[in-house]
Amino acid sequence: MDRVECPPSCMETCPECLADLSSQPDGLRTLFRCEDCHDPRALCLECVKRAHKHRPFDRILVWDKELHFWQSKTLKALGFVWNLGHGGRTCPYSWRPPRDMVVIHEHGIHDIPIRFCDCAGTAPETEQLMQVGLWPATWEQPRTATTLNALRAYHGLELQGQLNVHDYLGYLARVTDDVAPHLVKDRYREFSNSMRVYRYIHARRNCGAAPGEDLAPGSLAVLCPACPQPGINMRPGWEERVEEDRYLDALHFGIDGNFHLGLKDKDTDPDDVALSEGAAYFVNSKDFKTFLKRSPKPENESTTCNQFGAMGYGKYKGKVSGIIAITCRHMFMLPGSIVDLLRAEGYLYVDFALVSCLQRYLTLLLLKGCYDIACQYMRNLRKRLKNEFGVCVEELDSVEHAELPEIVAAVGKYHLAMHKGECRYKHSLHFLPGSAMDDGEPLERVWAITNTVGRRTKEMSAGHRHDVLNDLYSDLNTRRVLHIVEDLVAYLAKAEKRYASAAAYMEQIEKSIEKHHKPDLKEWRDEERAFKEKVVDISKHKDLVNPYEPPENVSLTAKVMAEQLKAERLAQGESIGVGAVGAVEQVLLLEGSRDTLRKKIQNFKPGDESARSRLADEVAEFRRLNAACLDDYQACIQPTLDIALQAVNADQYCSTFPVRDPADDCACGIPSTTDAKGKGKASASGSDKELLLASDLHSAIRTHPAMADLVKVESKLRQGQANEALDSLRLHLTTHLSLNVRRTQGSGVIHNTEADRRLQAKRESINEAKDKYRIARHKLLVLAMGKEDESFPVLEDNDCRAFTILSEEQRLGDSYRTQSWIWGDFSFAHRMADGDVKKFVIHSVKAHWFRQNALKTRWQEEVELRREEMWRTLRFFEHEEEKWHAKAMTLQKQGQPGAAAAARRQRHRITRLRDRARSLFPTLIQ
Repeated sequence: MDRVECPPSCMETCPECLADLSSQPDGLRTLFRCEDCHDPRALCLECVKRAHKHRPFDRILVWDKELHFWQSKTLKALGFVWNLGHGGRTCPYSWRPPRDMVVIHEHGIHDIPIRFCDCAGTAPETEQLMQVGLWPATWEQPRTATTLNALRAYHGLELQGQLNVHDYLGYLARVTDDVAPHLVKDRYREFSNSMRVYRYIHARRNCGAAPGEDLAPGSLAVLCPACPQPGINMRPGWEERVEEDRYLDALHFGIDGNFHLGLKDKDTDPDDVALSEGAAYFVNSKDFKTFLKRSPKPENESTTCNQFGAMGYGKYKGKVSGIIAITCRHMFMLPGSIVDLLRAEGYLYVDFALVSCLQRYLTLLLLKGCYDIACQYMRNLRKRLKNEFGVCVEELDSVEHAELPEIVAAVGKYHLAMHKGECRYKHSLHFLPGSAMDDGEPLERVWAITNTVGRRTKEMSAGHRHDVLNDLYSDLNTRRVLHIVEDLVAYLAKAEKRYASAAAYMEQIEKSIEKHHKPDLKEWRDEERAFKEKVVDISKHKDLVNPYEPPENVSLTAKVMAEQLKAERLAQGESIGVGAVGAVEQVLLLEGSRDTLRKKIQNFKPGDESARSRLADEVAEFRRLNAACLDDYQACIQPTLDIALQAVNADQYCSTFPVRDPADDCACGIPSTTDAKGKGKASASGSDKELLLASDLHSAIRTHPAMADLVKVESKLRQGQANEALDSLRLHLTTHLSLNVRRTQGSGVIHNTEADRRLQAKRESINEAKDKYRIARHKLLVLAMGKEDESFPVLEDNDCRAFTILSEEQRLGDSYRTQSWIWGDFSFAHRMADGDVKKFVIHSVKAHWFRQNALKTRWQEEVELRREEMWRTLRFFEHEEEKWHAKAMTLQKQGQPGAAAAARRQRHRITRLRDRARSLFPTLIQ
């Protein structure tokens, strides 16, 4: 870089023409060089002007003899005039002086004199500028122009990097003058207007629309190659598919609102209309206004679910508060699908957006739609459409009719947790047949990309805003077209792998179930078939029973286990044994109460007398219960302990005998903590307890024959404790996730403080449930449960993703996770005695089978759908190739060779995509 800054080696003559520099005018007796030319030589003034007669925007440097460095100099200051036509020479018929123009170039903002050609029959000034690559800011006597390269550069930066016009021109001003960029002429308005027209012309060329040709609705939009496009890419005979396979030819779409892409309530041109009006992604504004004016005001529909923001329960501002949009499952914005919201997501706005965008899909037999509030929106959809469009459909240019095909509606997986329980299983993509592995949230990912644009589009006029957003969505769709071949290949490979895994797991558990519960399995399959027939019809949802989770009244708790043991003892005529069960149960309850009281006492802060009084009452109540339990303990448990103690010589053991000690635990192979990580330490002894159970005693006492019954009773109850802890852990993990999601959906100190308090309480509950399970398992190990017992494995932190048996527990990404150890082989269920315990296990197995079978089916559908999408994508490219070939031939015959060449270039792009599809797609898609 320093070498480039060196002065010229000779300042006497020009190294090119050998002219004597002393003959030049004062101030110009020096050498010049160009920053943008590859020739590093310094030349005289005339050589530089001659070399740049076709490069008028290069940056020229002059060697300053007084300051001794290379200084910027404009060609205008050097007397350069850009002559249009005649090979850079002055037009012989030109009678006008050169016009001083400002040209925006990617090298900077230039002042340059331009002399137009005035020959007879010559093109208008604007056309002369276009011929040399300049885009005039006005179409009559332009004084500002932008090079096409600068427009292309900004267009690419705008779409790829969300760059705005202000920052781009600010950059060019700094390039022009890095000392006083604020003195560079401001051409914000001119560039912005030029860019708006350029976007529109660029869009028309990309879709093959001739100048002046009327644009059909959605004709400027970029279509999804993988989605069904009637008349373009659908498999022959698709109308004859069996009903179970119609999802393969369905349009899978998602609806969502966005309140980041609004429009400020400010004065703008009320007559400003989008150049792309009705031809891209926004609905036809004229039709929409007619619809709002003529349609009857919709009736208020009471909600049977939560009060969602999408139903108007929120605050909105601005001339336009946001938009409603619809995309396909591949995140392609659908043509004619965007509506400006004047307030909330009223049904009226969504209805028009839905009907507008589905006009090209009216011949399909099935639609699969997702919406945050589908459970409410779909209830009266047909009735609303009939009332709304029945009075005005003949006045709408963009809507033929509003009689839509069958729609199976679902709630996206992200938003499903916010719905009530009775909504979830009816509108869950996990359970709806034909849903494949859709998550129903394609627009959430689109918003993540486009929300930053809202900061500048909200300042624009209404029409300009539509043009910019239409251009942005076309670019996003185009980018997805360029990657769709590789994406479909990757998605198919993932789906095949997941389907194989899910099918293998289902085969494993069905073998286990069929061995002992074959009639049940047949009944479950019949129940699933009936559910699938009803769930796709919202009119049959009222009496629909949820087979994907156990009934609410079925639960496996310590109390249930105790009642089962008591029933067993009574049946055997062991009234004393019944008392022992009750006594052990009471001691376990006191254990939990004692631990809770200890925490409260440790965390008690002096000064709050009311809290101190409540804590004192709890301590007194605990002492009362402890005294009552002591009587039962001494009557039912103590005699058995005395028998075992008398049979053992206490002198040969340590001072803590008969309580467990670390040495004894080590000898018995009992770990000193509740898990392998050393977390949640369990008490090694029971010396701080007044009422000792078998798990608190030395192995010499525990293994005495007289203790066998107490060991069995406590073991059973500890199992109930462990199951209670797992149930609690499942609940708190799920609710913690839901609370965390809700926290991100609000803002403000009050909101965050309250959310953080609840989240902290949930985290404490999660840790408490983990500790309870680990302690219960540790006690079971003490009571001679094997370390490798599959019923109660070690609970690691990463195991805390319990098997989902309730809709509330469904988490995003569950379809991709390997099943936890909690559920596996179910053959143990048949050995259990009839009662609540067996009932719970059977219902849990049933729920697990339903969910896993649904998961396997969804992955199977995903495999088949991806293969069908590959076929459609290849056919789409072949159709587009044929279309552009025919257009090029037509344009050539019409004497438009330039337009024909552009069409052949478009065809070549499509051909490359087609060839990639043919080489990467498997042959089985044919």
